[in-house]
Amino acid sequence: MQRMALIMMASVTIAICPAARADDPPAASSVQTVQPEDAEAILGRSVTGPDGKDIGRLVDVLVDENGQPQAAVIDFGGFMGVGSRKVAVHWSALRFNPGSSKHQVTLEMTPDQIKAAPEFSNTGKAAPVVTPADAAPPPAR
Repeated sequence: MQRMALIMMASVTIAICPAARADDPPAASSVQTVQPEDAEAILGRSVTGPDGKDIGRLVDVLVDENGQPQAAVIDFGGFMGVGSRKVAVHWSALRFNPGSSKHQVTLEMTPDQIKAAPEFSNTGKAAPVVTPADAAPPPAR
């Protein structure tokens, strides 16, 4: 049985479902209820790249007006907040594996795609959210 992650914000609990692949048909109801003892927090978790290397930390989840997750803000690089860069990535680019102690959150984007993504810096404005396809480097000529 897959375990789901829960995010608790200001006494509101939002159930986060496993990320769907871009080619998956939309589910009629993608939020599932889990028992509190089966839920795990994802904020602050390390994020690994497709190669399994640690690339950043999940610091925020952006939800739509219905409370459905749309993007995750990941803090890449830096040391103690200096030189770091935050990027909002589309929810479908994430894979969750709560059963793994080392690779619980994986981002399906390459280092070049992450570098090409716009920085998420102003929480008062709409977030520039990238998907792996959006952040793909232009083809070589």
